[in-house]
Amino acid sequence: MKSNQQSAYWAVPNDFPLDDLELVIPLLQEANFLLPSFIPPEVGLYDPVGYVYAQQEGVRTAILPDRNVASRIAQLARGRKTVNDRQLRHCAALLSFAHLLEIQFEPGISFHELAHHAGNAEAEQELGWFRAADNAPPQDMLNVALGRCDGVSRTYEPHPVQLQDMAKPIKRWNRNYIAALKILELDFAKGKALDKMLHLLDWMRTDFVFAGPAVMLACVYLGTHSPSRKNVFKDKNSKDRAAAIAGVRNAAWDITHLSEFIHLINQDPDRTESQYLFASFDSHLRLTTRLLLEIAKIGYGADRIAEQLTQWWSEKDAARIAHEIKAHLIRINSSSHVPKTSDDPDFITKLIEAGERRIIEI
Repeated sequence: MKSNQQSAYWAVPNDFPLDDLELVIPLLQEANFLLPSFIPPEVGLYDPVGYVYAQQEGVRTAILPDRNVASRIAQLARGRKTVNDRQLRHCAALLSFAHLLEIQFEPGISFHELAHHAGNAEAEQELGWFRAADNAPPQDMLNVALGRCDGVSRTYEPHPVQLQDMAKPIKRWNRNYIAALKILELDFAKGKALDKMLHLLDWMRTDFVFAGPAVMLACVYLGTHSPSRKNVFKDKNSKDRAAAIAGVRNAAWDITHLSEFIHLINQDPDRTESQYLFASFDSHLRLTTRLLLEIAKIGYGADRIAEQLTQWWSEKDAARIAHEIKAHLIRINSSSHVPKTSDDPDFITKLIEAGERRIIEI
């Protein structure tokens, strides 16, 4: 991208750091930790022209950072050293890119996750540092991203933040946690991977609900030729079963990030007002997100779903799984579908306790 080419589409002020912006774009391309809810324009996902054009059309762009990315953004404002930390420099590149192009951050789920782990007070404190970084002068973050300084060159203070009780699990997380417990239970069970995947889908039909993001995670995680899975359920083999449970909770938050992403996309499917980017350094989570985005496209039939699943399954197994997923989608989108309910106020609590007990006893 050349400055004279850019000016044909975008009138920038004289003090706009266009040259530095052009230098950080290759850093973002190298890191490749953004996933769009939209088909990128011809100029590419990281070309400013696309975002300027969207703005001119009245479309707002927002970034949903996962917990890892949100934490690193907060660390930048706290003065963390960055020269030897590529992820921190990539976060600085993302911040400067977003600031200069008026792209907003929506980190709510990340701070729900932190509050759930560490309490509301710590979530408030880190969100204050996140806001400080999010409001830093773009040149500060450009200098960090380009290695001109080892961390920010000035002292920041956290922004005042007051949160409601974010430590209380949100309903969507409870659902995803129950599904994640079931996925790990099936992972430990004897039998073929295909049977485990079909068992999960059958369980969602008869005893639970169809949780699309959890299904996508299972498709990747249980697949017969999946990449390394060691970081999906951390400490799953630990003798300390409380640590294994903590790993499932983390996986449930990953699923919740995906479900929030899809929820926001579905609020404006035609992108008349908003478009979103999901930011994560977790390669497995990005794989799952890509699969979810592909299958979430309107009009996908079983054959198209199977085509996506062949990344992790044989063609025969992918076709069988796709058939069952499509049957679920037809069922839940039918006008006659009645969502499952229970008269037992402790129904969710009991499902969680039963799922945790099975993981502890493995």
